[in-house]
Amino acid sequence: MYALFEDAGKFQAGRVMTEADSSMQIELDSGKRVKVKSANVLLKFDKPQPAELIASAQTLARDIDLDLAWEFAPEQEFGFAELARDYFEASAGVEKQAAALFRLFEAPHYFRRLGKGNFKKAPEETVKAALLGIERKKALQAQIEAWAGEMVQGQCPAPVREQLYKILFKPDKNAAEYKAVVEAAKRSQKPPLELLKAAGAIDSPYQFHWKRFLFDNFPKGTGFPAVTAPAVKDELPLSPAQAFSIDDSHTTEIDDALSVQGLGTGTVVFGIHIAAPGLAIATDSALDKLARDRLSTVYMPGWKLTMLPDEVVQVYTLTAGRDCPAVSLYVSLDEATLEVKASETKLERVRIVSNLRHDQLDAIITEASLTGDASAPYDHATELAFAFRPARHLKARREVVRGKPRPSTGPTTPSASKATTAASRRATSGW
Repeated sequence: MYALFEDAGKFQAGRVMTEADSSMQIELDSGKRVKVKSANVLLKFDKPQPAELIASAQTLARDIDLDLAWEFAPEQEFGFAELARDYFEASAGVEKQAAALFRLFEAPHYFRRLGKGNFKKAPEETVKAALLGIERKKALQAQIEAWAGEMVQGQCPAPVREQLYKILFKPDKNAAEYKAVVEAAKRSQKPPLELLKAAGAIDSPYQFHWKRFLFDNFPKGTGFPAVTAPAVKDELPLSPAQAFSIDDSHTTEIDDALSVQGLGTGTVVFGIHIAAPGLAIATDSALDKLARDRLSTVYMPGWKLTMLPDEVVQVYTLTAGRDCPAVSLYVSLDEATLEVKASETKLERVRIVSNLRHDQLDAIITEASLTGDASAPYDHATELAFAFRPARHLKARREVVRGKPRPSTGPTTPSASKATTAASRRATSGW
């Protein structure tokens, strides 16, 4: 006697060697003997041979029309043998019974499995939804195959091109575009990046790396939400200083400026003024959270991504012709010896009279013009000449502490940037 049984979702058949109340010992065609629970044995038969039964039943199962079988099936729970007799004939033998079992088992969208060879047909709505899902999967798979074929032929479909960076660097492995690239890579035996490059998805190496940078660091885009720049509400006194800034022509976020007062009096007051948007931006406000998210402006050759929207930046930047809120450090110096006599800090409004630009002055400002050995036909020449003195003085003091001169990384002729940047941005550490 032979038995057909289910083992972990697979059907096997073999010769029954021994049988107890709750289990059987069955010998498979391979000669292996297995212990099978009686509850998992679904058919007992004398002929044909086990392998022949399974082969024949699988062939018959492929011809069973599931729609027709679903129509034939009773509403209540039923066994596979019962369906075989309704679908084939009243005298359906073990081969047809096994065929019905195989077909029912592989169609859970039509028939729910209840165990021990019993089933119950699914509601009509469930069947329709499942069939619709199957058709969608088929259509999606066909689309994946088509896209893969295009890429193998050297053409990149638009949907794949649009998802290029996500596919390469942060893929959704369930996405059709990703699966198409994987399939095309298998067919062409090329790595995905090489495949996509050959398919024309990467037109420019520069744009590729630029967009990769944006993908990694600005996944939500570089734009800003709608925010407004609040005004400084504090009544700030107006400084008597006439300040000027020094930046390159591309700088729109002017955040520091200088002033020099008292030249020729013996005591010079050197001012360093830092833009103070913090006086207006409240903690945890929309603008504060936006700045915290960005943390800083991203600078690169010829381009930058600002920390805040330009319309906000322009409210607080130290633009010439305005009285700007600032944090000011004033250092009183002996004009001859540069000895520090006093210092103080203030919150105030500072008149910005000029925005000087490096690229327009570097060829004009020379060491000779700063030391008085040559004429100085540029704005704030006397203030810059004085700033050059404490810049050199503080540099020399730092080198004493350092123990050796700081290596020069630029031209030996001082420019406006060297003279004033040293005086302003390093002044606080030197003084």
